Amino acid sequence: MHFNLSEERQMLKDTIDRFLSDHYGKIKNHHENSKLIEGFNPKIWNESSSIGMISGLISPKYKGLGGTGEDIMIIFELIGKYLCVEPFLSTGVMSSTALSSCNINVEQLMDDIISGKKIISFAHSEVESRYDDSYVNVKATQRDDFWYINGTKSFVLNGDQASVLLVSARINGDTLDENGIGIFKINSKDYEIRPYNTIDGYRASEITFNNVTASLMCKDEIAYNCILETNYAAALAVSSEAIGIMQKCFDLTVDYLKTRTQFGKTIGSFQALQHRMVDLMIEIEQAKSSVMLAAGTYESEKNIKYRNVSAAKNLIGRVGKLVAEECIQLHGGIGMTWEYNLQNYAKRLIMIDHLMGDSDHHIEKFKKFSKY
Repeated sequence: MHFNLSEERQMLKDTIDRFLSDHYGKIKNHHENSKLIEGFNPKIWNESSSIGMISGLISPKYKGLGGTGEDIMIIFELIGKYLCVEPFLSTGVMSSTALSSCNINVEQLMDDIISGKKIISFAHSEVESRYDDSYVNVKATQRDDFWYINGTKSFVLNGDQASVLLVSARINGDTLDENGIGIFKINSKDYEIRPYNTIDGYRASEITFNNVTASLMCKDEIAYNCILETNYAAALAVSSEAIGIMQKCFDLTVDYLKTRTQFGKTIGSFQALQHRMVDLMIEIEQAKSSVMLAAGTYESEKNIKYRNVSAAKNLIGRVGKLVAEECIQLHGGIGMTWEYNLQNYAKRLIMIDHLMGDSDHHIEKFKKFSKY
């Protein structure tokens, strides 16, 4: 068995690596772009479309160039390496997956995503939902052939810049019922929005709907499947992003140990520190292998797909915390200074564990999907 990339995917990886290196070669680029009013750099977003970075996340069925687990892994590992803040997760993965799962005509919206013309956000999380896929308390009511949405969605990634929202809302049933959920499209901006930057430099919003008109895209079993597919696609994406971040943290720490001197010699020559770095490398390689398995089985039967993504996300959460803590400790105080790269990577790594389900959530999901 070999893990070499095909010629096309190696070309995609090299192109994106050069592109992100040009725009995110220094940590100040991450800070500057995250501080923009949009929360990202629209110019970089549009340019990423022209090199095929967005279409690499979308299936050829919708005129994309990829959309497989391997494509997501390649692109997001590089996003993690450079701490890119453009809306590849919210629009490129989550919204495109939600649209493709609705079983309706979505070609125009997919074209808008691939071309970089529109930011589309998927609004599912609520304040009390934790990580439950079926928790939907926002209400949808129908009057005179129109649908109206009421309630609040929390942590909507790039929601303040979205020209289209895809919103999960409860049509009937109890809050945790898998049936009775609808996925609705909202084109207007007739809602209250509170945008904010997250601690790791990304943009999210809290959105409140008060009788906002919407169009129904799918409901019941199809809608619940849409939520599952979207959340698991995002879980694979952020797990792949974490691999790029962990490798960057490891490389930064190795470089530091080779240059920092104590007692007349570099601290990297101390055997105790060498052992810690070896242990760290082994943990990172195990996490990388789990993500590769999840990516390689992403097109498999759903229970296998969900089980492997949950296994990877669980391991990423545990190893990510270890990598962040160990690398900060091995650096000492400099590791937490604003001007130094490491603390930015460490914060994102810790936050990834809380995105799309933390380690505890995904170990329970792994048990659930291992029964089939």
